[in-house]
Amino acid sequence: HDEPGSDAMCYTTENHSILFHTCEILAGQLYPDDLFANAGETGRWHREKGERLALAWLKRRGATGFWEWDSNCYFEEDLLALSHLTGLAESEDIIGLAAVLVDKILFTIAVNSYKGIFGSTHGRTYAPMIRSGQLEPTSGISRLMWGMGIYNQHIRGLVGMACSEYEFPLLIGDIAAHLPDELWNRERHVIDDAGEEVNKVTYKTPDYMLSSAQDYRPGQKGYQQHIWQATLSPDAVVFTNHPPCVSENGAHRPNFWAGNYVLPRVAQWKDVLIALYQLPEDDWMGFTHAHFPVYQFDEYAIRGTWVFARKGDGYVALGASQGVSLIKRGPAAYQEVRSYGQQNVWVCQMGRAALDGDFNAFQDRVLGLPLETQGLDVRFTSLRGETLAFGWQGPLLRDGQAQPITGFGHYENPYCAADLPAEQMDIQFGDLVMRLEF
Repeated sequence: HDEPGSDAMCYTTENHSILFHTCEILAGQLYPDDLFANAGETGRWHREKGERLALAWLKRRGATGFWEWDSNCYFEEDLLALSHLTGLAESEDIIGLAAVLVDKILFTIAVNSYKGIFGSTHGRTYAPMIRSGQLEPTSGISRLMWGMGIYNQHIRGLVGMACSEYEFPLLIGDIAAHLPDELWNRERHVIDDAGEEVNKVTYKTPDYMLSSAQDYRPGQKGYQQHIWQATLSPDAVVFTNHPPCVSENGAHRPNFWAGNYVLPRVAQWKDVLIALYQLPEDDWMGFTHAHFPVYQFDEYAIRGTWVFARKGDGYVALGASQGVSLIKRGPAAYQEVRSYGQQNVWVCQMGRAALDGDFNAFQDRVLGLPLETQGLDVRFTSLRGETLAFGWQGPLLRDGQAQPITGFGHYENPYCAADLPAEQMDIQFGDLVMRLEF
């Protein structure tokens, strides 16, 4: 992508880069003595250059993570490139480090998945991939590796992995299938050359998963970042965003469902999430809204400023300080919960039958919880008896004590604790431990 010519790409992401480097390595191996016209250099020269750039890419992703973190669309392309390197590259260094990066990506998907649904926050995605777990590009890869997910139209990474010589560590599949009573995962990734970071969390139980990017560029213009999501089944997914237009076409970035025109300030403490929106005065749409497909749940109810839903034994309650209304006409009928206002506080409280009784009892308990909002300042006492306070400025307070929402380790969860930058990651499940060295 750094060569001249009409086929050059004017904008290249980290994911395109590894695809280019892989092609350069493999072409150089195939035609070592041939002259490549664009650069006027031999295949051997291209192979050496591709290996140098690929090694730098692999080491950086291993140490600091991915700029477009947990990107379901780009993880597919990363795995396409890396699976070819593990099977076709001739450099032992490239083969080994490519396999290690595949391990790291699959571990990340496993920790941030719920029953085969990669319902994480994403640094880049598209509307169909977040509105249904059955349509996201890593679903087939999850199905291939640990038997959860489905095969769909996204086949590049799937076929690359299926045909590669990569050996899958079974403990990653065990982690993907593991559903403890609660899993609390915190991560931090470097996302640009300037050293800016994203801090993200995932809370998982046997009945749901809740994920978010904490305090990520609040008030700034967004692009294709997916900031938070509650997942109860492949299609019973809930999230909010600030749309700039009514189109869902991927050419609009952001659009009606994917991304945010203005990013919210979000904080999450386990099963509770708070999303604060500050819209510009001239915002022509004038609302934020939730993807809330009520027909994908077993039950739903709207009571006051809250909308509730149940899927199996998992519950979700979503409230907005400016009130909520279920859209019943148009393309988003019975899928959209809308709330108008330049300033808005959205609160999401998750629940389980094992802790909160039946669905009606869950609703009554949530409606009885103390909730105070003033502008973008909110104070909420959760179902677990913890009082959370949060605003457009300042920390997240839990029972009066500041709770960190940034500055995490690279990974902090029961399976792995790694610093940022990471020289290595030890991943453990039961009595098995694997070490990834970058």
